[in-house]
Amino acid sequence: HRKEWLEGLPDLSWLVWGGLVEGLVVGDAKELRAARRYVDLRWVVWDFRPHLDADGVVGSLEWLVGVVALRVWGIRLGPAGAEALARSPCLQNLTTLDLSVNGIGPAGVEALAQSPYLQNLTTLELNVNGIGPAGVEALAQSPYLQNLTTLELRGNGIGPAGVEALARSPHLQNLTRLDLVSNGIGPAGAEALAQSPYLQNLTTLELWDNRIGAAGAEALAQSPYLQKLTTLGLSDNRIGDAGAEALAQSPQLQNLTTLILRSNRIGAAGVEALAQSPQLQNLTTLDLGWNEIGAAGAEALAQSPYLQNLTMLDLEWNEIGPAGAEALAQSPNLRNLISLDLGRNGISAGGAEALARSSYLQNLTTLDLRKNGIGPAGA
Repeated sequence: HRKEWLEGLPDLSWLVWGGLVEGLVVGDAKELRAARRYVDLRWVVWDFRPHLDADGVVGSLEWLVGVVALRVWGIRLGPAGAEALARSPCLQNLTTLDLSVNGIGPAGVEALAQSPYLQNLTTLELNVNGIGPAGVEALAQSPYLQNLTTLELRGNGIGPAGVEALARSPHLQNLTRLDLVSNGIGPAGAEALAQSPYLQNLTTLELWDNRIGAAGAEALAQSPYLQKLTTLGLSDNRIGDAGAEALAQSPQLQNLTTLILRSNRIGAAGVEALAQSPQLQNLTTLDLGWNEIGAAGAEALAQSPYLQNLTMLDLEWNEIGPAGAEALAQSPNLRNLISLDLGRNGISAGGAEALARSSYLQNLTTLDLRKNGIGPAGA
């Protein structure tokens, strides 16, 4: 019904929520002013375009009064732009603020953290801004950010010191989602998170590409404060079989529904430990892509009575071969799968035939068999 909903409105990039025109993707301040004549804007997206700059955003703040969600991506706001936003009472209704890829640095983050106009924020995304440990320290010490439930700080080089600052903060205890992807936190950072009593409300923790290793995985697995986690993302962390075994043996992680372990050098032994774990029986999504589980690992998964709730299984690039594909195809434990990714596994025509014959995979809506050499016969 979009055409009907937009009837009588100027030709702008409107955002529609459930039949209500409440948002706009902004091209410039002129468009923003025109939109306000027609609509009580609640959401404004200010994405990168070649002609946009920080001055355009900062000079239009009075037109953002009443907006509850603002996204400004990749237009080089810098510290000065972040400071201007932080000083503006026009933004005091914001509950969601996303300033990713803007080069605001530690100074810009400190300005945001000290702003009383941002105390209604529940979601703050500052990905790829070079904020470093000092910027995270400012966030951690802010009394104005205690309503945050979502904090995303991807690719900011915060290191172990930055994570320790977050972990010590009593102001962040309402967080339910924390995303620290690609920050070099290492085992020490993972241990700091695991030992924090202020993070016990987390339901989602994303730590991809942080080199936490087996020691970091073990620290998370043993944490008494992470029992509410439903989603744990640990891809590209070199946790190996030892890390997988630590997760499998953890009684603290039994509420997990999503476990992402791509590219972790996990072999058959690690997968067998996961498959034999009653603590993981609530999983609906398991991603083990780009590991080394082989046919034996695939067979262990297929035989597991604890994985019957899985709806998504990703085993891309694991060298499971035709035998692994056949084991999965013949498994009654995987009858609830709706998405199966077996790309780059060398299953050949034999593996494809086994999948085609399977009476247990009839609920699949997505099947990925890229680069498997299944040939015309498999097709």
